[in-house]
Amino acid sequence: MKTGRNEYIAILFFGLGCLLIFGSIGYSNDISGWYRFEPQNTPEPGEIGMQEWLDIPAGRYGRIIRHDDKLIYNGKTIKLWGINLCYSACSPDKELANRRAAFYPKYGINSVRLHKYADGSGWAGIQTVDSFAEFEPEALDRMDYQIAKFKEAGIFTNLSAHFGTVKAGPVDKRDVPYIEEFGSFNKKKNRISCPHSAYFYSPEVQNLHIRQTVNLLKHRNPYTGLTYAKDPAIYVIEIINEQSVLFYTSMGPLQKSPTLRKLVAGQFSDWLKARYGSHDGLLRAWGQKALDGFQSEGFAAGEHLDKRNILPLGNPWYWDPVQLNGSQVYQRQRLLDSLEFLYLLQRRAYDRYVQAVRKAGYTGEILGSNWQAGRALSHYANLHTDYLVGMIDRHNYFGGEKKDQIINASMLSVPGLGMLSAGMQQVVDRPFMLSEWIHVFPNEWGAEGVAIIAAYGMGLQGWDVSYMFQNRDSGGFSDKIGRDRWDVTTPQVLCLFPAVARHVLRADVQESKVTARRYVHVPSLFKGMIGFDDKTIQQYDVKAFDSDKIPAQTLAVARSVVEFTNESQVTPKFDLSSYEKDGWLISTSGQLRWKSGSSKLDGCFTINTDATKAIVGFSKDQTFELENVTIQPKNHFSVIYLTAKEFNKDINSSKKILVVAIARARNTGMKLNESEDQILDRGESPILMESVRAKITLKRPGLPMVYLLDHDGLQTQKTLPVQNNTFEIDGNRDKTCYYLITY
Repeated sequence: MKTGRNEYIAILFFGLGCLLIFGSIGYSNDISGWYRFEPQNTPEPGEIGMQEWLDIPAGRYGRIIRHDDKLIYNGKTIKLWGINLCYSACSPDKELANRRAAFYPKYGINSVRLHKYADGSGWAGIQTVDSFAEFEPEALDRMDYQIAKFKEAGIFTNLSAHFGTVKAGPVDKRDVPYIEEFGSFNKKKNRISCPHSAYFYSPEVQNLHIRQTVNLLKHRNPYTGLTYAKDPAIYVIEIINEQSVLFYTSMGPLQKSPTLRKLVAGQFSDWLKARYGSHDGLLRAWGQKALDGFQSEGFAAGEHLDKRNILPLGNPWYWDPVQLNGSQVYQRQRLLDSLEFLYLLQRRAYDRYVQAVRKAGYTGEILGSNWQAGRALSHYANLHTDYLVGMIDRHNYFGGEKKDQIINASMLSVPGLGMLSAGMQQVVDRPFMLSEWIHVFPNEWGAEGVAIIAAYGMGLQGWDVSYMFQNRDSGGFSDKIGRDRWDVTTPQVLCLFPAVARHVLRADVQESKVTARRYVHVPSLFKGMIGFDDKTIQQYDVKAFDSDKIPAQTLAVARSVVEFTNESQVTPKFDLSSYEKDGWLISTSGQLRWKSGSSKLDGCFTINTDATKAIVGFSKDQTFELENVTIQPKNHFSVIYLTAKEFNKDINSSKKILVVAIARARNTGMKLNESEDQILDRGESPILMESVRAKITLKRPGLPMVYLLDHDGLQTQKTLPVQNNTFEIDGNRDKTCYYLITY
């Protein structure tokens, strides 16, 4: 391997900034050969459309159900490949709802996550002006219509109500009488936001949250004739987005609310008394110094078990093994007890929600949250609470912008880097979902993310659901890059979907039969024991994960999972060396090969399955022999797919093979200073596509014809010359990213 173990750790856990130490490689800024991308956004299938791949209506065979680590529909496993819609985009006007329902299936999108549909009042969601739990009829009707149109098109819906937790209105004081301990109502602001983590402490906040969900589940959608609880097209409900009582926000609600301080201190003190018997017993276990140790965090002195005023305080920094055995050793037992109590509190909050929605008649999937809680002890305690609810969901992003600085690195430089490393949280007997992920603008390498998550996540790792993150779209391609930092409908991303969604929904990439398991015994966590050195770094939405015995690089070769055990069990070290050959990491099936890079813009991987062949990454002038297909890229960076058009065919048997060739995209006039990673000019419409050049050879009997497709995937009369089953694509000449090989 070009990248050694120590170098890998440095790259992964000092984040993307460390990748920048490799410096610029002098990547050309010349866009003179790029072509204008000008689709008509027609829903007509053409040669790329996937409408027939979706069963209509969604839910015609009943519910998607969870069985062990798979989602099952109509007796078979199902993969969901989708996108997000957020805030008012979840309840659009009917014209836009129709456009989306017609446009999405063409690109293989068979599920949509409606996120933050009830976050804010009026324009910001479907809530009424005065209440978190009640819905404005017209806004709800628009969301009803969108969901119904999705269902008709074969698109399943994930319900994710809000970002954060309860944002109460004046009417909601009847549910949470002490809501004004968190803020105040005024003429300009008719909402009070509960602090992050408050949900897990407060039964009243939980009740309000539950009432909102139950009100929606009991609502009958006039366009489907079904209540939300009974509609099988609503396949999963998220309890709470990006929240955990074990995260860094855990002390915030207790700092703000006297009511919650008294409630939680009483509960924790009673729990401690049941464990230690008396204040003296507590002191023998904790030590006197462990009391009154959080005054710097704003908590009063004078803690005593008999006063019932001891709080379960801490956060991932305190619970980190390094601190527990170092700076915080004097209050180690207090912190471990606090961790266990908060874990139980989070479990209880989830249990209350699950019981309420089941009572309301909903029998579909439920997931807890999609958030992290530090590393090691708190991390796995948090993961276990999600495990007990059901399927596992997580978020991760890559790249981004800080002031005028951009992080323009590639995930290909190190196997397991970036968004893929979220898979280190997959649990052996639960389905896994990555419900938010994308290369954040202005990172230019978004095409690699689509390829990596599809092949290694949804394929080799056996993930079940993917939702790329965006806030909104117009039911067609974006006309400008950077209108939103998160944008799925830019061409360097969405143009890949007709190839990528095919290999995902057809399950071309085999799931690894080899599993690298990290064994976690939950009771041992609360004794400060885990059995391996777990690493997690979180920089807002951008996260990285690793482990000493099962490194993140394992994600490139074998299925990496967590297994919760009934007793303590040793985690064996996974030997990557047997999967290394000539600088490549080769997957257990042999279908995927990943070569790491020597700079921030280097590295590549190949897909070699019966129905899909691809080269992804920095591979100029290399020759890739993929059995019956040879690809010779001429670009420094490119993503080139050949995939059988039909569901039940492969490269050798298909009468039609789709070729998709993508690199970068920029706005007209957009300028980046490559050496300094700065945006000099964001540019304007139309979007320009980098021209991909490559030589492609098929070793198959017959005389193929190669047609150019237009930007909507419709066949043109233009053809490419084919000699000895070889042809050359050239985006500058062809003005397209789509080609069709016919036999």
